[in-house]
Amino acid sequence: MMFFGTHLFAQTSAISKDEIIGVWQINSPRVGNGYAESFSFFKGGTFIYQYDPSDDTRNITQLQGKYQLDGERLILTVTRRKERIGGKIMAGAVGTDDYLFVFDNDKTKEVAEVSPKPLDPFFISKVHKLSGKIDCLINNRHYYKVSSDPDAINHQ
Repeated sequence: MMFFGTHLFAQTSAISKDEIIGVWQINSPRVGNGYAESFSFFKGGTFIYQYDPSDDTRNITQLQGKYQLDGERLILTVTRRKERIGGKIMAGAVGTDDYLFVFDNDKTKEVAEVSPKPLDPFFISKVHKLSGKIDCLINNRHYYKVSSDPDAINHQ
C-alpha cells in the first residue's frame, strides 16, 4: 500500500513536456559567471548535457542526443559527444582555477555515437513548483530550472 501512495505522489508532481524545456543546473538556482553542470532540453525532443565547465581535466565535455519524457521517467539517447584531445597537463593557476591540474593547448572534437540506443531511464522525483520556479531530483541529483530558454547557454 505504501508503494502505491508514493507512486501516486510522483504522478501528481511530475514535470510536464512544456515545463522540461529550458536549462536545468545542478545544485543551485543561481547562475554566477557561467552555468555549472547542466541539461538543456529543447522543444524538438533534443538535449545537450554540459559537464561542469570548470573541470579542466575532463575528457568528455558535452553529450548531445534525444529525450523522451514518460511520467517520471526521462529516457535519453546519446547521439554525439564532445571530447578534449591533445594538450598537456599543467598546474592550475593559484586563486583562479578550481582544480590543481588543467589541460593546456587542447582541442575539442565532436564524435558521433555508433548505433545509439536509449539508456536506462533516469527518474525524476521530488518535484517542487513554487512561484514559477521548479526544481527536482534526476536520479537523486538536485537540478534547478534556471532558464526557460535552452539557448541561454553557449553550447560550445
